[in-house]
Amino acid sequence: RHEERVIIISSKDSESMFTDAENALHEIASLILQEDNVIPEALRVGTGHVAANAIKLLIAGTQAGGLIGVSGQNIEKLRNSSGATITVLAQHQLPLCASAHESDRVVQISGDIPAVLRALVEMGCQLRENPPKQVISISPYNVGFYRPPQQYVDPTSAEYVNLAMMIPETMMGGLIGRCGSNISRIRSESGATIKVYGGKGEQKQRQLHLGGSAQQVALAKQRVDEYIYSQMIQQAGAQQSV
Repeated sequence: RHEERVIIISSKDSESMFTDAENALHEIASLILQEDNVIPEALRVGTGHVAANAIKLLIAGTQAGGLIGVSGQNIEKLRNSSGATITVLAQHQLPLCASAHESDRVVQISGDIPAVLRALVEMGCQLRENPPKQVISISPYNVGFYRPPQQYVDPTSAEYVNLAMMIPETMMGGLIGRCGSNISRIRSESGATIKVYGGKGEQKQRQLHLGGSAQQVALAKQRVDEYIYSQMIQQAGAQQSV
């Protein structure tokens, strides 16, 4: 029922350079990237954490430290050797298939397909040498993972809340996400109805309408604010670099 699913790959350890699990990871990633490459460029490339040729790895929180390294040395070395963009997503960017209760982390790898596959090979070796200290839980009924269905609120009732937000056009594409994936996630997580008004590129700002109970609207607004804030931080960092 979620937009993303978890694939668990496992095998016995071996004396070979690569285990069967690592080989399977490479094959599955190749299939995903080939499928993604068929999608038109305009739909594939977004902003924020939506990237072209992206593979996401769900890892245990206990593995993240070794992967990142002291002051980010390990992950920076991996970026340089592979040529791929590698990001450990923040907690608020975890997909619904992850369990915040279990301290899961998501590593996103993107870039040219050969670079992504090179990064996966190197990362697979690192993860094998640094196995999780606990089993990653994917049961949808675990605490911190399961989100009960949101209660429907009649739009004509007194409990129904309406809120309009003005979003810069430059950020709207990333907020919506590829094929609406990001905004669908916010709808699913909050239970609020979300509508975007105005055509793409018509104005400098577009109106985002949120509706539902006070709690649903507040959560949806929080998720939108978090995205806008993250984009402002990225833009400020880019300007400082220039």
